[in-house]
Amino acid sequence: MRLAVFGDIHGNLPALRGVLDDMQIQSADERLCLGDVATGGPWPGECLRKVAALGCPVICGNADRELLGPPVPFRDRGFPDERELYDQEQWSATQVTAAGRAAVAGFLATTTFPGLLAFHGSPERDDEVLDAQTPEGRLTELRAAFGTAPLWVGGHTHRPLLRTLDGWTLLNPGSVGLPFEKRGGVYVNPARAESLLLDRVPGGWQATFRRVPDAVEDIRQGFLSSGIPHAEWAAAGWVPG
Repeated sequence: MRLAVFGDIHGNLPALRGVLDDMQIQSADERLCLGDVATGGPWPGECLRKVAALGCPVICGNADRELLGPPVPFRDRGFPDERELYDQEQWSATQVTAAGRAAVAGFLATTTFPGLLAFHGSPERDDEVLDAQTPEGRLTELRAAFGTAPLWVGGHTHRPLLRTLDGWTLLNPGSVGLPFEKRGGVYVNPARAESLLLDRVPGGWQATFRRVPDAVEDIRQGFLSSGIPHAEWAAAGWVPG
């Protein structure tokens, strides 16, 4: 079996189309979405409908959870471009229909495949960061609380990750719709859709990280024509992947 894993779409329809086309080319048998589907980009409703049409398990990310709740007041935490990102998330939440919200309400906290546990941030919290710097003690705590599946797969950080610890593996496919990196001291969004293929092999899963280039002009024009706040700022931040 070949399982295609993807997430952190954030309302980026061209990137979602590209990664789904790649999954078909790569002959994926099943799909798993790690959440954060709609908010933050120009195409929130379209992305929700496209993911729903797959009929695959979808994990509820922190942005999905926040979409279902009342608007959260802006809080300055000292991160780059926080106000712009907040305004865009609030706008995209207003574009989601009742049917879209009902679909999000059906997203899962976690899900499993044989020998695999999937979640968004961590099995305990959808906004927890698990990355290369997470202390081993914290990972041991989580494993004791949430089972000993030899492979865990999560999202949230928008950064691809392969980390091993005592025969256990933690993977992150990266982000479909909002990858980011620092170039020349400035954060930009490379136009590429990141995902992960997992092949079931004797004794476990074999991972292959995927990157699909996106049409950067399609993304830029989507922002500029959508009515989303700070559209020119957002469009300028997208660069060839």
